[in-house]
Amino acid sequence: MPLLYTPYPKVLNSFFGPAPPKRPFLIYYASIDPATGQMWCPDCRAVEGTVKDLFDNDDGPTGLIIWVGQRAEWKNPNNQYRKEAGITGVPTIVKLKAGKEVARLVEYEILDKDKLSAFMQDG
Repeated sequence: MPLLYTPYPKVLNSFFGPAPPKRPFLIYYASIDPATGQMWCPDCRAVEGTVKDLFDNDDGPTGLIIWVGQRAEWKNPNNQYRKEAGITGVPTIVKLKAGKEVARLVEYEILDKDKLSAFMQDG
């Protein structure tokens, strides 16, 4: 399945609705810096290719990208994603089953081939 980008909350709601994707993941990334056209977070940029390879194919899982904000917004302890989803670092990939988080990988764990392979398995 493709990577999906929010318009939040419409796409996000489909992940928790009556017909969610078979293999849903939430991907928390730093927002795009308008000055550079890239995510402001170097860790997010480092994993971007790996994430695209995993999700951008017909038989892959479905990943929903959620932008956590610009640097100042993300660093604020009251950031919505820090508070509501317990996100402590970006990038973070959250694995869902029946609408509930069952696992997550944070930052460079995403580039660890063994951890990533185990994380992406069903079950």
